[in-house]
Amino acid sequence: MQLLMLILMPLVSGLIILMFRKAVIIRYIGLVSSLIILGTTVFIVWGPPSGEFSTSWIDILGIRFSLGLDGISKVMVLLTNLIFPFILLAGWNKEETHSSTLHALMLFTQAALIGVFTARNAFLFYIFWELTLIPVYFILLLWGGKNRKIITLKFFIYTLAGSLFLLFGIIFLYLQTPGTHSTEFSAFYQLSLPAKTQTWLFWVLFIGFAIKMPLFPFHTWQPPTYTMASTQGTMILAGVMSKMGIYGALRLLFPVIPIGVQFWQNTVIILGLTGVIYASVIAFRQSNLKMLIAYSSMAHISLMAASLFAWNNYALQGLLFQVLAHGITIVALFYLVYLIGEKTGTQELSGMGGLKIRTPRLAILFLLVVLGSIALPLTAGFIGEFLMIIGLYQQSVWFAIAGGTTMVLGAIYMLYAYQRIMLGEMNPVLQKAGDIEILDYVVLFPLIILILALGIYPQPVFNLIKDTVHSLPEILNTGVLP
Repeated sequence: MQLLMLILMPLVSGLIILMFRKAVIIRYIGLVSSLIILGTTVFIVWGPPSGEFSTSWIDILGIRFSLGLDGISKVMVLLTNLIFPFILLAGWNKEETHSSTLHALMLFTQAALIGVFTARNAFLFYIFWELTLIPVYFILLLWGGKNRKIITLKFFIYTLAGSLFLLFGIIFLYLQTPGTHSTEFSAFYQLSLPAKTQTWLFWVLFIGFAIKMPLFPFHTWQPPTYTMASTQGTMILAGVMSKMGIYGALRLLFPVIPIGVQFWQNTVIILGLTGVIYASVIAFRQSNLKMLIAYSSMAHISLMAASLFAWNNYALQGLLFQVLAHGITIVALFYLVYLIGEKTGTQELSGMGGLKIRTPRLAILFLLVVLGSIALPLTAGFIGEFLMIIGLYQQSVWFAIAGGTTMVLGAIYMLYAYQRIMLGEMNPVLQKAGDIEILDYVVLFPLIILILALGIYPQPVFNLIKDTVHSLPEILNTGVLP
């Protein structure tokens, strides 16, 4: 019942918000509800075992409404509910048209994301998977920037196409279950599909996950969408929704078609590492700060995808830790992009320079987040990426070298961008730029503390995932998710 309440709380809060029109009331309702959801999540994740929730739903098709929580789900739900208060705070002082609708859509997205990460039925998982798309589509379309109609349409077509592949795969697996058929994950895990079937079914399922990450070469929707989206929309996409593909692969791909995974394992690792280098090089060539951060996010997600398919204890621990670390860091980065744009009136690097003279406090906070992004030791990013590279090394030394370029190239383009924005002679047009305000501290301080705290003492997260991670590699031998 706790898990059902976790989904219902943001849903009900969103419906309540729709009844109000005053921006102040809407913001307080949204923020208070998100903080209550976060508190509930912390209790569920680190408290007594919450068990599963299951009830009959569509009996004629053997479909139940089943929710559950394991180590993987705990990380994903924790990430979702941890960063949503900051997403809501990011628009606190902005005057938005139809503010109640925007806040309601964000809370509906949160509810759908929690549903994705707790569903224990493939049909229910797919329903929530699609439900995340609807509110985000309207957030992009109504509150996005330049060329939002065309870019949002491309985003919608890409993700819908991936969802159709996923739906076909789920239907196929449903028909393979014995007797009256079932869409329960546990029923899928008991299947023993022929090797040839697993080989082609792998891509039917994986394409949907690869588009959502996104993984090279299914990535072309991502950079323009991140750049066009509002700050809050980009935070949702980069902070949480990009992790849905990784979660889907962990939940549905590896335990159901282990032979297919083994057959295509090196292919996907190579695609992931190609994405790391490609996105990093393109990021360095960007003149727009938000586009640069978008490609940076793609590089980090690509490394996660590669380490996922390395499939050993080091890689999996690093992956799940980095899911949390990247979500926190990228939300902070996109908030800083918004702040810098507000202070300078542009996101073009050519229009910046010497900003630290007018905004010394912003320069310090920006530097701390940048150091977390480039995986400096004693930051959260270092822990995850170091473990993922060790995991890739166990697969191949060349994979580890390619994966390590994330740190090297990331340091090059992030520090270069920092230099162009903050250092050197001040651009005369920035004479009136003001430093950060109280709200900016409220958003950035907790995120930076988390980046440093997780880098200094990561053990609580490892305690959360250790039992699940140690048993995950056995999936490729047994085909059964523990």
